[in-house]
Amino acid sequence: MACAAVLAPAMLRGSVGAVCTQAALLRATPSALRHLTLTSIMKSRRKTDHLERTANVLRHEVVSAAKVCGAAPESPSVKRLRLLVADTDFTFKAGQWIDFFIPGVSVVGGFSICSSPRLLEQERIIELAVKHTNHPPALWIHNQISTENGQTKEVATR
Repeated sequence: MACAAVLAPAMLRGSVGAVCTQAALLRATPSALRHLTLTSIMKSRRKTDHLERTANVLRHEVVSAAKVCGAAPESPSVKRLRLLVADTDFTFKAGQWIDFFIPGVSVVGGFSICSSPRLLEQERIIELAVKHTNHPPALWIHNQISTENGQTKEVATR
């Protein structure tokens, strides 16, 4: 039996990126444009995991038992995962993600919730869209999850 845990942050702080209007770009100097271009493509050489990148985000820690009740391909590289969340204290707001903890997998995954909060309220279901990558939690979802023939996996949500 495979298990996992998820954590939904209570509130997102700040913005992830900057938005520039076309008028602002026209007024920008060449050196400012060069700076914007360089900083937008620079990447850290040191790999950080999901928990390190989101360490300063306030989290609403609710642990709940859940069951994988559906998994289906959305495209050749994306799988939709449906989780039935048992705990009624588990809530989220649109645009939030979950921290996905899987026993036996040392890396934590962060996946966006692609379903509406209303689906959780009405059916206790959350849906995740997970792209196939070499990241261990994504590999686990793409390679280990199957609900064919009535098979389900037990998970825990946080």
